[in-house]
Amino acid sequence: MTTLALGTFVARERQLRCDRGEPERRAGCPTVRSDEIARLVPAGQEFGYDLIVFAGLARYLEGKQREETQAMLKDRGVAVSTGTISTLCDRFLVHLQRLHLQRSPALREALASGYALHIDATCDKGQGGHFVCMDGRSGWVLQVARIESESEGALAPVVQRTVELFGDPVSTMRDLGTGGEKAIQPLRDRGVIDLVCHLHFLRAVGTKLFAKAYDRLRALLKGLAVRSELLALRKKLKPYLDEVGAQGDFGPGRVREPLLALVHWLIEGEGTANPNFPFALPHLELVLRCQGLAEVASEWLPRPWGPAERRAMRRLDVLLDQVAREPRVASTVAEMREGWRVFGKLRVVLRLGASELPGSSGAGRQLPVPAAELLRLHQIEMAVRQYEQDLRARAGAEGKKKRSSKPEAVVLGYLDKYRAQLFGHPAIRDDQGRVIAVVERTNNDLEQFFGGAKQGLRRRLGRANLGRDLQQQPAQAMLVRNLRDARYVRILCGSLENLPAAFANLEHAEVEEVQLTRDHRDSRLDRAVRTLARRAPPPASTALPPPN
Repeated sequence: MTTLALGTFVARERQLRCDRGEPERRAGCPTVRSDEIARLVPAGQEFGYDLIVFAGLARYLEGKQREETQAMLKDRGVAVSTGTISTLCDRFLVHLQRLHLQRSPALREALASGYALHIDATCDKGQGGHFVCMDGRSGWVLQVARIESESEGALAPVVQRTVELFGDPVSTMRDLGTGGEKAIQPLRDRGVIDLVCHLHFLRAVGTKLFAKAYDRLRALLKGLAVRSELLALRKKLKPYLDEVGAQGDFGPGRVREPLLALVHWLIEGEGTANPNFPFALPHLELVLRCQGLAEVASEWLPRPWGPAERRAMRRLDVLLDQVAREPRVASTVAEMREGWRVFGKLRVVLRLGASELPGSSGAGRQLPVPAAELLRLHQIEMAVRQYEQDLRARAGAEGKKKRSSKPEAVVLGYLDKYRAQLFGHPAIRDDQGRVIAVVERTNNDLEQFFGGAKQGLRRRLGRANLGRDLQQQPAQAMLVRNLRDARYVRILCGSLENLPAAFANLEHAEVEEVQLTRDHRDSRLDRAVRTLARRAPPPASTALPPPN
């Protein structure tokens, strides 16, 4: 056997059994085995609980690669293969989920003042993903599962199991998907407040307003080769910061740095990190910068221009003139600017600042005082009602049509559909009636949690494309986040140092078994296909021939 504390050793166990009396009497007398070995190593295995915990924490809590964990163990006198490390990590996840389930009564008691159930999934179309139920107050992951799709049939059992373990929440928070809406329907029927995430609501409105026009604008700019031509121009101009001879693209001479900065500004803007679509529209902003070039150039690059500068500006004018003369670009930009005006106003009314948008680190964001946050939510609700009245007045008869494409009509349609789920966030009060907590109005914690999981996976695997890897990661890995919370760890096992002992105690506890699943594919049918294919291979015409 091998443990982190003792290294590799041979264990000799003396087992005692009763061999006296009648056979019926001896049958009820269990064999006595070593408690000490059972506390060190799982039954029938050779690697100890402390090794399982070490490997699991290194991978899922610290983001270590297998080779790094292998080197760390070697420094401690334990030599194992990278394949063994993967096996230990899988055992860690199984033990962690079983311990989470065993301690769920104590965790439920800790949440007795009320928990807010936030649900969300990472699901690519046709590829399945993970579904997470989280407490929005504590940030604890309560239940996880691998799902084939975001359908009611896939989500509802997970929500139901969460409620069985932790009781009814004070509210639910979800996106606008129908699967999540139907999955929490039993809770809504019992009077639990159903809320939709303000961020998902705003994203859905923006997508409806801009998706088609934005795709059209992207295609137009690609056809005109605007960005590629600007990139080529910037590259050709760089040598001109020092004087270039007659062999240069713009003749002899040199150009001032502001000219290069002007081209760079057209390509990149001011270089600030933009949020994701539809909260930023980079292609639209590129066209707007092109339209404002003359005004900016007069400030950044005052005349007189040198010969090389004149030739470069002439080429730039030709390129931008193609954009200006394309009527489809002009009409698409006008359409999007009108939608942006309405969308921007809605974002202001909802008070979704930059720190709350996707991709933001939330830097500088202060935790709200619960009573002040409750007042702010009430003010936002009043502002939304007033904005809705203003929109109806502006939209007029056209805005009342169900299929109207006017921006005002689009926003009104979403408000009509989701008005009841946008507000009503419950507050939790102490015995004196003081507000001690208010339910969050976004699913940002879950969104950032999924983003952090991807970053950890990217760091561990060292590659940017994680599509296959995300599919292969067990859902139980999401539970490891809880181990960063001291209160959760204290309830679970006292401390992380006690985790191996807590895993060992599970061997004799009545806890349901856990199945570790790496993808959503039907493994039973996969095995059946392989068996049948060996018996009667399909004809060669059913598959492409191998490459020569």
